[in-house]
Amino acid sequence: MAYVVYNKETTKTIRAKAYGKEYYATEAAAKAFLTRMVKMGYRKEDFAVAEISDFRANIEKYETVTNLMSGKPVRQSVNTPLSCDVSSETYWSM
Repeated sequence: MAYVVYNKETTKTIRAKAYGKEYYATEAAAKAFLTRMVKMGYRKEDFAVAEISDFRANIEKYETVTNLMSGKPVRQSVNTPLSCDVSSETYWSM
């Protein structure tokens, strides 16, 4: 099982930039990362830890964006990387 640290309001996952990780192998590792965030000045009550399958199925928010090429609406996760977002020029220029 894998775990994520996410913002409770936006449901965007928080990456450990120093390690390049978005997912953690254990709940303890995710909570340890959250503790390090608090020491850097973040508010603990703004974030939570969840198991990845539960997060994807029940917690993660979705947004509707417009496909740049067709103009049609597309529903995608708020955690969709820019390079995979059909509403961005980055996606279409790759």
